[in-house]
Amino acid sequence: MPDLKLYEDSDKREQPDAGRAQGRAGRSPHRGPAGARARAAAALVSPKFLWRSHRLFMILALLSLLPRILATRAFRPGLLTADSFLYMNEAVHSTLGVIRPSGYSFFLRALEPFHSLLLVTTVQHLMGVAVAAIVYGLLRYHGLPGWCAALAAAPTLFDTRQIALESYILPDTLYCLVIMLAVALLLTKSTPRPWQCAVAGLLLAYASVLRGNGLPIVFAALAFMLIRRVGWRALAVAAAAAAIPLISYATAFDMTYGQFNITSSDGLFLWSRTTSFANCAIIKPPPQLRPLCPNSETLVKAAPARPWSVSQLLNAPTPADYLWAPDAWWKHDADPGINNDNDRLGMQFALDAIKAQPLDYLRVSARDVALAFLSTDRPQTNATMTFTMKPHIAVLPANYVSDLSEYAHTTENTHPVQPYAYFLLLYQQPVYFSGAIFFLVMMAGLVGVIRNWRRWGGLQALPWTIAAMSIAVPALLTQSLYRYTIVAIPLACVAAGLAFARRDPEPAPAPAPAPAPAPAPEPAPEPEPEPPEHAPGLLA
Repeated sequence: MPDLKLYEDSDKREQPDAGRAQGRAGRSPHRGPAGARARAAAALVSPKFLWRSHRLFMILALLSLLPRILATRAFRPGLLTADSFLYMNEAVHSTLGVIRPSGYSFFLRALEPFHSLLLVTTVQHLMGVAVAAIVYGLLRYHGLPGWCAALAAAPTLFDTRQIALESYILPDTLYCLVIMLAVALLLTKSTPRPWQCAVAGLLLAYASVLRGNGLPIVFAALAFMLIRRVGWRALAVAAAAAAIPLISYATAFDMTYGQFNITSSDGLFLWSRTTSFANCAIIKPPPQLRPLCPNSETLVKAAPARPWSVSQLLNAPTPADYLWAPDAWWKHDADPGINNDNDRLGMQFALDAIKAQPLDYLRVSARDVALAFLSTDRPQTNATMTFTMKPHIAVLPANYVSDLSEYAHTTENTHPVQPYAYFLLLYQQPVYFSGAIFFLVMMAGLVGVIRNWRRWGGLQALPWTIAAMSIAVPALLTQSLYRYTIVAIPLACVAAGLAFARRDPEPAPAPAPAPAPAPAPEPAPEPEPEPPEHAPGLLA
């Protein structure tokens, strides 16, 4: 924030006394630059200072707690999907996930002794407010006025789907916070220091095991560091900080499942992506891959809708419908289940399909990117991660009940609690982040990147690129879901805000010192007069 200039002022005040402070080092441990920075940091987070300097954001943040408190009271014990039970099972038994990476299970494991989903969702609600605070703080730090920075943070504070996602036992809120922390470390006015690059690398490594599509973001961040010329030492430290945890995780996964990876489902998810366009008459797969042709999935049928309408796109069979269909090939082949062999077969078919139909692959991927903006305005259902009276899973199977009992010491499915649910459902009807506005925010950030093309897009290039990747990568690798792309909203708001931020002037080069005046030539010595030829006394 702009008030961080207190740091600089404190340093300037300390510099004249540096020599005297060294002589009196034992007199006060808080009189050096470190003590001044600590005092300045404490002053910046004091309630009095926050209320005086950031009153609008503080009011909005406090108001945003009201629907979050309602959410903790309205649906007990929490909002659950099939993935929620996988994460709880892995947290209780300390195992690595086969379908999805287990970074979120590590987080659940830390809270497991409390046996409370309410505690998990409460922490996630606080994470959501923290993400909004990062958006606000970054934009104030780069010179935006308070009302503009607060406006950019408002979608994260009040969007119904953001609050609903915080109420799910899912990794997306934690994933969003981790990425925003990494971005905040790298978007400094001066060149990021090696420790900042290293911490950002560690955070992005953790994001990669929270969600599999976080791995490409590591390379985007490293490219940004290279463009900012952080130096080879800082770049190497960041790369090592990201690589070592990921390699360690992949090694542990290899020792457990015999595959050097973070999951055994990459090929299956990519195969499910190809079900939207694959035509085996064109692909001509070998015999062992023919069962993977989506035409054989007869139980997946589209709901009726008008042709050439958004409803038709939304009601069409999704890749998830084919992947989890009862007659899906991987459930009935020679080695049923999600494992290395089926993952390899899915990857082989998917690559053959993309190679044979590249334009169709790009078409369906672009369609899903468009749905990331169009589908946010559709009716509120479980698929859009909003609050509904019906649970996501109508009746919990026995294994789900067992997982829930082991982790949270309860067997209750998600159920509404009145009157809190009534007020929360009433709140969510008008309060949501429109897909059209989301698209405009992305375009505003893109304009800022293009306008700063001479500086490789400027600072806003990093949040905008990660936002764009968060929308495009799921569409390319599996399918576009709102919870996969919600991390793009705070990032896009930061990029759009930076596009309007006042650019700090480049420091003017120091004037060249004036040439020293040439020394005046010394007067030549006067020649001594020669004695006369016949001077008296000179003749012998």
